Amino acid sequence: MGAPLGVGSMGRAAIPDAPLAPRPAVPIPTHPLARAPRPRTCLIVDDSRVVRKVSRPMLESFGYSVIEAENGEEALARCKADMPGLVMLDWDMPVMTGIQFVTQLRALDAVHRPHVVFCTSRSETHDIFKGIEAGADEYVTKPFTAASLRAKLERIGAV
Repeated sequence: MGAPLGVGSMGRAAIPDAPLAPRPAVPIPTHPLARAPRPRTCLIVDDSRVVRKVSRPMLESFGYSVIEAENGEEALARCKADMPGLVMLDWDMPVMTGIQFVTQLRALDAVHRPHVVFCTSRSETHDIFKGIEAGADEYVTKPFTAASLRAKLERIGAV
């Protein structure tokens, strides 16, 4: 039979464990090149001011800071300067089409690869495949609602 509760194996009374004193906080060293987390940024690329104006509050409600570009050439320059986390991209634009933009975007030697969602009135299956094949992650057709956009962004892990 074992020793009674409260008595150690040598017949001495067991000393209850004293509560541990809290340890002082020790700062965790960080790498000198480490940066604070960036705010989530979305670049809306559409030649229609109305589409940009309607899309902005939806994306802001999802926690994005929004910037805009009127065409693919302007958007590519913005991405080279500061890569966003998400690009909402129209297909048919002057200067550079959405397909041309996403192809050039994916060819960039970037540390961060943004999510790209085509946002267009083109809804034919072959167009969707062409957009995904060019490098888009998802496809949403105009007109769209905040709920349908959110569902597409959740699907690719962008919300």
